[in-house]
Amino acid sequence: MNFETTMKPNEPSRTALVPARQRAAHQLLDHGAILYDPFAIKILREDEREVLQFARAHPLASIGRLFTAARSRIAEDALSAALQRGIRQIVILGAGLDTFALRNPHGACEIRIYEVDHPATQAWKRERLAEAELALPPGLVFVPVDFERDDLGEMLLAAGFQPNSPAFFTWLGVVPFLTEEAIAGALDYVASIHDSEVVFDYMEPPQAFSEELRQIEKARAEQLEKMGEGSATRFEPAGMAGMLRSRGLRDIEDISFHEIRSRFGGDIQGLPPGHAGLHVVHARH
Repeated sequence: MNFETTMKPNEPSRTALVPARQRAAHQLLDHGAILYDPFAIKILREDEREVLQFARAHPLASIGRLFTAARSRIAEDALSAALQRGIRQIVILGAGLDTFALRNPHGACEIRIYEVDHPATQAWKRERLAEAELALPPGLVFVPVDFERDDLGEMLLAAGFQPNSPAFFTWLGVVPFLTEEAIAGALDYVASIHDSEVVFDYMEPPQAFSEELRQIEKARAEQLEKMGEGSATRFEPAGMAGMLRSRGLRDIEDISFHEIRSRFGGDIQGLPPGHAGLHVVHARH
C-alpha cells in the first residue's frame, strides 16, 4: 500500500512544525489544561517568545490550538481504554514531533510504540531529541516510511510489528494532506489488523467553516500548496462513515468541532467564536 503526499523529498514536513508549536503554545497560554505535555517546548527547540508570537499571530489562531490539543487528548483517552482491553501495540502514523512516547504513562504495560513518518522528518526529530538531551524511551521503534514509495505493512513488519496481534493507530493531522486513494489504502491496512482501533481527524468542505475561518483555511491551503504540501481531500461526515463501515470498522464515534468546543473550549485562553468543519473519529474493527 502506497501513500501519496506532496511532501518534498529529503525535507522534513513543514506541517509537522505547526501542531508542535500549537502544543507548546497550549502549555504556555493554557497551562496544558487539555493535554499536559512537559516535552512540547523542549522538543520544539524554540524560544518561548517565538512560540507566543506564533500563537498570537492571528486572533483565530487559538481555534487551531484548541483542535490540536483536543485531538491528542481524545486519542490518548481512547488509547488508555484500549490498553485496558489488552492492546499492546501502538502505531503513530505521521508522528512528526509527537511526544507521547516520552510522556507514556503506561510503562507497566510493556507496550511497543511504532512511530511512522517520512525518513527526513524522523531524522529532523531525532536531531531535536538529541539537542534537547532527551533519551529515546524503551519500547519506541522508529519506522521510516517514504509514503510515496514504501509499503506501510512491509515496513512495519520489518520493524517488528506483529500483524496478528491487535493494535491501536493514531493518525493525527495527516488525512487532509493525502489523496482519497491513499486514505483508503491506510484504512484498508488498519482494518486488516484484527481488533484494531484508529483515531484520526479530517476536514469537511469549505462551506462547513464560518466565513472568517473559511478565508483563513483558504489562505493556509494556498500557502501549503506553494510549499509543496497542499491540502488534498475533504469529506462529508456521511461519506467518511461509509468509508469506515465498508471496511468493517465499527463503533464509530465522530466528534465534531462543536462538541470539541463544548467540551474543551473553556480551557483555551481567548477562544473566539467561529465554526470549523473539523472532526476527530474513533473507530474499531
